[in-house]
Amino acid sequence: FQRPSGCFEQTSSTTYPNVLALDYLKRTKLSAPKVELKARQYIHLGYQKLLGFEVDGGGFDWFGNPPANQTLTAYGLMEFVDMAAVHDVDPKLINRTRSWLLRRRAGDGSWKADRGMLNDGLAGSVQQGADLDLATTAYVGWAVFAKNQPNNNSQRTLDYLLAHRPETIQSVNVLATVANALLAIEPTGDSAA
Repeated sequence: FQRPSGCFEQTSSTTYPNVLALDYLKRTKLSAPKVELKARQYIHLGYQKLLGFEVDGGGFDWFGNPPANQTLTAYGLMEFVDMAAVHDVDPKLINRTRSWLLRRRAGDGSWKADRGMLNDGLAGSVQQGADLDLATTAYVGWAVFAKNQPNNNSQRTLDYLLAHRPETIQSVNVLATVANALLAIEPTGDSAA
């Protein structure tokens, strides 16, 4: 465990593992009071720090400066939803973050990649000629529709993702992200299959 510090990404890199470890202890009913206490302290500090990176008007940025980055915001949404299982997280934060992402969605159900901005590793998972917008849509869609979050209006995103046949997706990372997004939208797994 490490004390959270730095930008949004660095704070998440120390806070999120604490969340996952505490959730593991909770789910397995293992008793480790000292570990739990330290995790709870660091999660609380991390949560408070992460709140400071929210951009006026919605979304998150590495330092809290506009414009917000939608893939970083999607990562934050995943983190806050997981964090809510072990720590008090303001439900309004989750709702407004999710709503901000949904407002950025295009009419065809996709999320266009932030151009001229670091795309949180998505660009590295996309090979030459592959579709960065597909990677962005899959990642943001996964965050927006995961963990039993209301998935009204998910059909357009489902259709967009299914329009990209698996054999045309060159990157295994993008393919896996698309599969996760499909499972988030339709947990039965029919579309993912």
